[in-house]
Amino acid sequence: MTSRFPLAGLLLLACGTATAQSSVTVYGKVDLGLRQSIGSENKEVATSGDSRLGFRGVEDLGGGLTAFFGFEHRFFADTGGQDGGQFWKGYSQVGLAGSFGKIGLGRQYTAAFSLAQNQIDPFGGDTVAQLRDVSMRVGGITKVRVDGSISYDFSAAGFSLAASVAEANKNGGPDRALSLGASYRNGPLLLVAGHEDPSGADDKQWTVGAGYTWGNATLTAGYSRGTMSTGLAAKGWMLGLNLPVGPGTVKAAYGEQTRDGVKFAQKLGLGYHYALSKRTTLYADVGHDSQAATAKTGYDLGILHNF
Repeated sequence: MTSRFPLAGLLLLACGTATAQSSVTVYGKVDLGLRQSIGSENKEVATSGDSRLGFRGVEDLGGGLTAFFGFEHRFFADTGGQDGGQFWKGYSQVGLAGSFGKIGLGRQYTAAFSLAQNQIDPFGGDTVAQLRDVSMRVGGITKVRVDGSISYDFSAAGFSLAASVAEANKNGGPDRALSLGASYRNGPLLLVAGHEDPSGADDKQWTVGAGYTWGNATLTAGYSRGTMSTGLAAKGWMLGLNLPVGPGTVKAAYGEQTRDGVKFAQKLGLGYHYALSKRTTLYADVGHDSQAATAKTGYDLGILHNF
């Protein structure tokens, strides 16, 4: 029996060494509530933003070089059903990082989405009150993620730069999907810009935006303009507000979108998100789009738990 102890000790030492050099994190969120979407008369138990389960990890390779990976599953918590046809719909990537920045490969977020389009909406693209997909991503031009992509990210002194390029045939078009993004943070100030040329022959969009924090209040503004795959012009703009009140936050946003000079959306979003803890939030939101054909007003009352 005693002859086995040295071997067990070596195994424990090896495991401890491996743990010190690498780490894997399991994370996700579950989001459900009562919801009536704009444009629908249905009142249902539904999500304000996809529930998800993800894994990400890093390994220290020495000499300032790090390997990283990540993949994320999206699902509907009310049914357990899968969101879309891809199991790892959120993303699935592997790459290397160092003083040169980060290089990633796989199914990844576009540079313009990460650094520009997703930074202005106080609702983060979730709930019936969201304005991101109304005003910052116009005309159905842009993509949130692209398959078969290579990305590069670099950050220093408040500046972040990113670029991504993806295969054409895996993203539904004749051209490679190209995306560029940039942001600058300096104290209360945020500036963002992005350009996206998706896989279609003619579609493209650029975005600019800004945010500023006075005391507890953060104001944001953004503008997007592009050309749809049909060759028609599309543009949008929005204003947003985040205002902490007690343990919760008041959120408000207003934005518009036009296509070929015709107003396509004119939306107001209001909400209050109450933090029960660092991980659990109760939310109540309302959205009103005066350009919706039916059911111009929607609402949701729900609970979000992050882990």
